[in-house]
Amino acid sequence: MPFQVIATDGKLPNMLYLAMKPHMYNLTSMEDVLVIGAGPIGSYTARALARQGYRVTVLEKRPYLGSPVCCAGIISPQCAKMLNLEKLPALSSFSGARIFSPRGRTIELERSSTQALAVDRGFLDLAMAESAQSAGAKFIFGSKASRVEAGKEDITVYTDNNSMPSFKSRLVVVAAGFSPRLTAALHLGKPADFAIGAQAQVEIPGSMPLTVFTSGFFTPGFFSWLEPLGNGIALAGLLCRKNTATHFNRFLHYLKETSQIISTGKPQYRGVSLKPLSRTHGDRVLVIGDAAGQVKPITGGGIFYGLKAADCAVNIIRSAFKQGDFSARELAGYQKEWKKVIGRDIRLGRLARNIYEKLDERRIENAFNAIIHSGLAQKLSEDESLRFDDHGSVVLKIIRTPAFYRTVASIMAPVNN
Repeated sequence: MPFQVIATDGKLPNMLYLAMKPHMYNLTSMEDVLVIGAGPIGSYTARALARQGYRVTVLEKRPYLGSPVCCAGIISPQCAKMLNLEKLPALSSFSGARIFSPRGRTIELERSSTQALAVDRGFLDLAMAESAQSAGAKFIFGSKASRVEAGKEDITVYTDNNSMPSFKSRLVVVAAGFSPRLTAALHLGKPADFAIGAQAQVEIPGSMPLTVFTSGFFTPGFFSWLEPLGNGIALAGLLCRKNTATHFNRFLHYLKETSQIISTGKPQYRGVSLKPLSRTHGDRVLVIGDAAGQVKPITGGGIFYGLKAADCAVNIIRSAFKQGDFSARELAGYQKEWKKVIGRDIRLGRLARNIYEKLDERRIENAFNAIIHSGLAQKLSEDESLRFDDHGSVVLKIIRTPAFYRTVASIMAPVNN
C-alpha cells in the first residue's frame, strides 16, 4: 500500500495527512490513462476509470495529501452524493445564510432542510484518493507536470521529479486545478477571466450562521465570507481580481475590529478560473474541473461542475478506447457533452457575475432595499425546487419574478441617504 497516515492536525477536526512510503511505483508498462492532479475531480475520474478496468495512475505535485487547501469546501447534498464516499469529511451544515449589504443591512435566507455542507477540503482530497486507490488507481506524489507531448502511439508527461522524470500513457486527463501554464503549453490557451481567492482559518467567539459580505471595500465586484466549521473555528475568505492580499488583510482587520473573530491563521491564496477554456480537448488529452474553467462564475466553486464534467470525460474516454482513436476529433465529443450538462448554468452565472460587477455600492444598497421590501428573498427561500448548485435555475427564477424588475428599477434610481 502506498499510503500511510503519519499525523493528525490539532486545529481542524478529522484532519489526517497522507504521504508516500519511501518506495515509489515502478511502472513497467504504459498506463491507459494518466491523471494530472489528485484533487477531488482527479481522484473521482481515476476511480471511475479504474473501476472500469483501465490502468490509471495519478500524478500529484504535492508530497502528501491532507494539509489545508485554499477552498471554502461548501458543497450541496447532491454533490456529496456524487462523491460517493463511505464517510464524508463534513465539518458543519447550513440551512441558510446571512448576507450583509455594504451599509450593514441584512438579508436572511433560511430553509428547514440542509442546503449545503462544509467539508474539510484537505481531508476530502485524502478520502477521494483512498477511494480511487481502493478501486485500483495508483498515485505518485511529488511529481509536478511540467509539459505534455502527444505522439502517434502514446502521450508523455514530463515532471520535475528526478527519480521519475517522465510517464507514458495512451491518454492524459488534466485535473490539476488552476493551471494556466500547463493548458497554454498544451495549446489550449489560458483562462480568459479569473480571480484570486484568499482564505484563512480563524477563531470565532461563538456560534454564527454562514455569513456573506458584499462591501466592495473588501472585495470590489465580488463578495467575502465567514464560514463557521464548529468548535470555535471558521474560514474567512474572499475573491478579488487584484491586490488580493491588501483587500484580505482589510477584511480580516474589519472582522477583528467588530469582534466577529478573535484570531487568524496564515492566509492562503490560489487562482480561480471564471470562464471555461475555449477548447478543453486535444490529441490524447482532456482537461476537466478548475483547469478547464468549469467553475461557478458567481461563487468560484468548482467541485460540482467538475464532477459533472468528469462523468462526461469518462464516457468519452470509454468510447475512445473502444474505437482505438484518441485524436482531438474523436475527443471533441467531451466538449459537446459537458456544455450540454453545465454550459447553460455557466453562461447564466457569467451573466449574473457581469451585472453584479458593474454595480457600485450605492446600487447594491438599493438592490438590498428592493429585495427586502419586495419579498424576493422570502420567495427564493420558500421555493424548495431551487437547489444550491443549480445557479442557472436560480438566475432564471429570479429574472422571471416581478420583484426582480422592481429591484432593477430601484438599482437604477438615486440612493436616498
